[in-house]
Amino acid sequence: MNFINRFFLQLLLLPSGIYRKMGVNIPHLKAILTTKLIMDDRRPNSIHQAQKKKQQKPIRFATLGMMLYTALLGCFFLVAFAFGKDALTKFTIYFSFYIFILTSTLISDFTSVLIDVRDNIIILPKPINDKTFVLARLLHIVIHVTKLILPMTLPGLITVGIMYGAGGIFPFLFLLVAASLFTIFLINALYIFILKVTTPEKFKSIISYFQIFFGIFIYASYQIVPRLVDKSALTGYSISSLNWAWLLPPYWFAGSWQYLYAGEFISPLVIYFLVSIALPILSLWLVINYFAPAFNQKLSMISGSEEGAAPVITNGKKISSTTSAYISSIARWITEKGAERMSFLNTWKITGRSREFKMKVYPSIGYMLVYLVLMFMNKKGLSLEQLQNQELPGSKLILISMMYFSSFILMVAIGRLIYSDKYKAAWIYYITPIQLPGKLLAGALKSAIVKFCLPILAITSVAAIGVVGPKIIPNLLLGILNQLFIVTFVAYLSLRVLPFSLQEATSAKGGTFIRGLFSMLLPFTLGILHFFVYRYTVVIIILAILSAIATWLMMDALRNKTWEQLTRREYEG
Repeated sequence: MNFINRFFLQLLLLPSGIYRKMGVNIPHLKAILTTKLIMDDRRPNSIHQAQKKKQQKPIRFATLGMMLYTALLGCFFLVAFAFGKDALTKFTIYFSFYIFILTSTLISDFTSVLIDVRDNIIILPKPINDKTFVLARLLHIVIHVTKLILPMTLPGLITVGIMYGAGGIFPFLFLLVAASLFTIFLINALYIFILKVTTPEKFKSIISYFQIFFGIFIYASYQIVPRLVDKSALTGYSISSLNWAWLLPPYWFAGSWQYLYAGEFISPLVIYFLVSIALPILSLWLVINYFAPAFNQKLSMISGSEEGAAPVITNGKKISSTTSAYISSIARWITEKGAERMSFLNTWKITGRSREFKMKVYPSIGYMLVYLVLMFMNKKGLSLEQLQNQELPGSKLILISMMYFSSFILMVAIGRLIYSDKYKAAWIYYITPIQLPGKLLAGALKSAIVKFCLPILAITSVAAIGVVGPKIIPNLLLGILNQLFIVTFVAYLSLRVLPFSLQEATSAKGGTFIRGLFSMLLPFTLGILHFFVYRYTVVIIILAILSAIATWLMMDALRNKTWEQLTRREYEG
């Protein structure tokens, strides 16, 4: 256990005499908290989940990494003090950042602690009394939240001390505590609302999507907002000019700070101060008396639930909640009956249910979409008329970039098709009479193309035809066929094991970098060649025919891969 967790443990165990009088067993309490804090150091947080772990080593010092991450977020909040012409505006922006980011961070990294139902299975059967069990859980939550809040608020406290002196620090510290209690109330309210409007089985899935959205939002804010902000306009801005500013909770906390620091006994500031005090108290009362009991009842329903509901039986027929009749029809159209079709449907289900797959692929897709937006923002001098005429090289470059963009997204998905946290289930492949395992790979690839590539191709094609007109259709056709060739060629090189049969920690080391570099250069090379022949329609049509033939040959080669051509990974029972 690291020194930070040891410090918090010793600090919260100081009132052991009071705990003992309450009926708490101190040795049991210390053992439970010690175990939980050690597990926290080994639990992958949102930072670890967004990275690929290529070494089979246990996670260590996750607590330090999380605190460093929140400290960096706290430094980001300091942007608030660079804008606005008065303190009320500056602190409103700061508290807005703080409440939003703290809420998002707690949901991203605190959910695994809050909805951890393993205690009910592991601890309750042991000879541990209820008071010890409840206090251990509460103290663990206090430690976890404190480790998030302290580094996040430290840069702001230092900055306020420099700008306003000691007289500004203490009101600010008091209001940070109040804002934190209000944030915890918002999280509890959000969880209860989600559990009321949806099933417990989908609760974890919704939280996962929120984590993905949060990661993409932070990245997009970092990349896009500085390009949109007019600093000269913001430095002279005052939040008081908004007639509805009094509806915003951050505005209440900012007004309370001005009331406490400057002693301005103005009726609105007095009201904001009273609301800032009453709101956390009311929130705490609601959490203890209403939200906590209701949440604990719902929490027991989450135990043992998995993402993806069981099939619903109607009139003796099973109706899958994931694979619709529409997807089954597509599978019949584009796959061969047997192993290939089974792999198509299986891949569709797993990519829709696997939280691990979503956390790896969807953020990468979001980052690429942000990059696409940035590409358009960097071409501010390009008008819609110039895009339609396609006279300038920049207009053609943007259109070609849109065409080849989805191939990068699909390659991210292809790279994840072989990994699974339930990789041991791949034993089913080795007991079935499959002569050509390449059919399994072809079915998985076609499923990824339909799910991740075709929607983006459809959107970009409609947008391009709408802007340029029907004359762009030959170039669109060549771009689509080239993308299909790229992904089938990359799949032929990279899919060397069966779908979802490999553990993340055992990813191949040899040749991975070379294949990855080649996968990135191929779309770039074909895109450059397409750029030079863009205006020659006859050449475009000939190249489209050749690309279609090459794609068909590569798909056929992938489909006919034998067992000897795969990297053998025996099932370890």
